[in-house]
Amino acid sequence: MTTATSGRRTHYPVFRDLSPAAQSAVLWFRQLGRALKTCRLYRGDNPIVVKIRGQLYEQLDQALETHGAWRLRIRPTEIFLVDEPVVHPASRAGEEAPSSKEEQLPFLFYRDGIRGLTLLPGTPQHDFDALFDALVIAGGGLLTHDDLVTMLWQANTTRLQIEAVPALQTIYLSSRRTGRSKNTGYLGQTYSWSPNGAEIRADIGQIAGMAQGLHRDTFDDWPLPESSVDVASAYASLARGMQFTRTLLLAEWSAEKGIDWTTEVAPLFDRLLALDASPVTRGILSQSVANWLVASIQRSSFGEAQEALRLLLSDESLRSAMAGLDSDQITERLDESEADDQFRFFGLTVAIGRPALEVACAVMAKATKSRTRAGACTMLCYLCSETPELLEPYLSDSRWFVVRNAVFVLGQIGGSKVGRLLQAAPLHPDARVRRQVVSSLGGVPPAERLPILLAQLDTRDPRLLAAILNMLMRHKEGEVMRAILRQIEAPDFESRSEDNQRTLFGALAEVADDEAVPTLETLLHKGGWFARRTLQRSAAARTLQRLGTARAHAALEAGLHSRSEVVRAACLDAMTLKAAS
Repeated sequence: MTTATSGRRTHYPVFRDLSPAAQSAVLWFRQLGRALKTCRLYRGDNPIVVKIRGQLYEQLDQALETHGAWRLRIRPTEIFLVDEPVVHPASRAGEEAPSSKEEQLPFLFYRDGIRGLTLLPGTPQHDFDALFDALVIAGGGLLTHDDLVTMLWQANTTRLQIEAVPALQTIYLSSRRTGRSKNTGYLGQTYSWSPNGAEIRADIGQIAGMAQGLHRDTFDDWPLPESSVDVASAYASLARGMQFTRTLLLAEWSAEKGIDWTTEVAPLFDRLLALDASPVTRGILSQSVANWLVASIQRSSFGEAQEALRLLLSDESLRSAMAGLDSDQITERLDESEADDQFRFFGLTVAIGRPALEVACAVMAKATKSRTRAGACTMLCYLCSETPELLEPYLSDSRWFVVRNAVFVLGQIGGSKVGRLLQAAPLHPDARVRRQVVSSLGGVPPAERLPILLAQLDTRDPRLLAAILNMLMRHKEGEVMRAILRQIEAPDFESRSEDNQRTLFGALAEVADDEAVPTLETLLHKGGWFARRTLQRSAAARTLQRLGTARAHAALEAGLHSRSEVVRAACLDAMTLKAAS
């Protein structure tokens, strides 16, 4: 039993202080919460789902057989077994943590009007399946229109009983003017105020021309009966044909339930538009289809969503409806789905077009499986092929992997627009993003990618530098050669790693011409009498040798006659390598 303490906090008994029956219920509801989450991610025929449901039913059947019936009382945040709380909010200090899976169950029942739940010993598999399936559907998100009471009633359970809230009577406010006030004029109901006692005081009954008082129905045009009958005899006369009527009703209901209602939507819409094709009617139909489409996506019923998409009349209603999707749940399901289901989702999203952009980007950002991320990036390539600027907000995202994926998509799209978008991305603090920028610049026109690449030549990251130079090798312009020479002549060049230095000299040899010979000759003789053997000197000699022009050979010949031994050795090594090759 709960005990109140100071403030609004509530303390619950610890697990070991509960009765054996309550302990079993606590463990079962805990497993139920986890099972529901798992079963929303996988198909119903998945072996994991089948195994989890079988174990859960066996646990319930054993607990009821051992401890007797469970008579549960349900509150918005708690479930009680008699007076013992078996599901309740966890005690937290400070900031509230995310709710555990079983903590969401009480409100799921309470929201749909269930105040009590009784599970009797010998509960059949059918009853358990009805409860479990109803919880999976009702907990699927805000877009579901099914409620637990209706689904359990349709299942016709035998050993599972529910107590739901009674049907509320409809209250009609009097339409008579009750008098004048000195300040406000006539007293009465307003749309912004709640009614007071005087406003709902009226004659109980039906008065010609107006609806007043308390009524158990909402049909004020029903005529009042002028005669009465004996209830017992009337019931006896009706009971003779009741069984036939009941059988007929159940047969009709089963036949109607067995028809796929989605096949009847298109003919219904055609008939409605034939009767009234006004913009108002089209808007209403379009909104209903948009809600159907979004609800189907939320449930991962992509085939049904395709049917709805074919009936969509306007994109305006779809944009607002798509904003209500739970992208976290969709991404979780896609991560655990088979490839065919993922293909259906990605194809559907591309068919929807721009209204699905936010959902597509959310899947790209939140997916944890590489296959899902790859599919999401491909999907975005199609969605943004004409308008790549739609991805610009994601280039400033705080998550590096989101920026990297957005840059990858832009690279696949390519074009002048992409070049303008990628200008700021090389400044990203994460090297992985900068490397992806260089790779994506391959799809940008040369005149636009060259300034972006040259601006990154001062990087010390060996992988990034190699990628930049590899991309620059496509350009044989003197501007590339001069940019590399500036890096080599920089005062801090020797502070670079040896791999960096070799990489720059190797790239220079690929793009250099006679214009680079004076600079290389200066590097070769750098130091004068006090010259020492350095990587920079050896690399300069080898670059002259690889350049192979007459002017370069002359520089090497002059180096062989230098007074400095290290200069002569560097030139001799370079020419020896040429002879050996």
